[in-house]
Amino acid sequence: MTGYNRCVSLILFVFFVTACGGGGGRHAPTVNNYTAFSNPERVTINGYSGDVMEPFISRDRAFLFFNDNGNSKNIFYATYVNDTTFQYVGAITAINTPAVEGTPTMDAANNFYYISTANYNTSPGRYDTLYAGVWNSGTVNGSAALSGLASTTAGFIDFDIEVSPDGSTIYFAEGDFRGGNTFPDADEIIIAVKSGGSFARLPNSSTIMANVNTAKLEYAPAISASGLELFFTRLDLSTTETGIYRTVRATSNSVFDPPQLVSAIAGFVEGPALSPDEKSLYYHKLNTSTGDFELYRVTRP
Repeated sequence: MTGYNRCVSLILFVFFVTACGGGGGRHAPTVNNYTAFSNPERVTINGYSGDVMEPFISRDRAFLFFNDNGNSKNIFYATYVNDTTFQYVGAITAINTPAVEGTPTMDAANNFYYISTANYNTSPGRYDTLYAGVWNSGTVNGSAALSGLASTTAGFIDFDIEVSPDGSTIYFAEGDFRGGNTFPDADEIIIAVKSGGSFARLPNSSTIMANVNTAKLEYAPAISASGLELFFTRLDLSTTETGIYRTVRATSNSVFDPPQLVSAIAGFVEGPALSPDEKSLYYHKLNTSTGDFELYRVTRP
């Protein structure tokens, strides 16, 4: 596929971090289609001409956050004009470094979360990539690593973070890159919950996510305000095909159901993000003619 090797989300951390075998023995469940979304349409960012990846719409709809696809990915923001138009403002320079930054997300209280490889393995036993700060007037203040969530094993990398609107729960992907390949040998989406001032991995996360995590690669989670509807990207390494999937559960403690493919979204697509009213689902898509990643959305009643 034209442009395929340029990027597959923040999963390409392996290009920037030395990792060293793993594997997965999980099996994908039978999947049907979710058809409520329709009408795929391109979203414009006035004043910006680069790649648009990992979109996130702020809970008040005022901002679009995203990262680009350069050798050193950076995080940018734009302001809301209408559902298919944003006005580019610029880079969030307070958190961008020569390393990789991306997958921005924010709760309703402006607590801002993102990924950075700047300090991965810079000191023995430290594998931090998950960070948090506070969004304030075009910048992020007080950024610090969520060290309590970091993997303790070299070659495992945490990526693609999403925080719930109420700020109580984080969903992130963790990949095993010890095989030294472009993609992890295995990965899973993990749930962490806030207790006091810090987050901890939910002990039964694997059980809750049993129908989501498979032998394929799952990443880029996006959670609804209720915590009962989850979207994510699934990549089939045998075919290099991606899809955006939806799953639901009955309560916040329940196991998520077997996922459904969002059938209106086609092509090489990643990074779902819900609008505040949850009627629009944004995502990035590879333009196979140009090799660029572009912003799209689908809608539902």
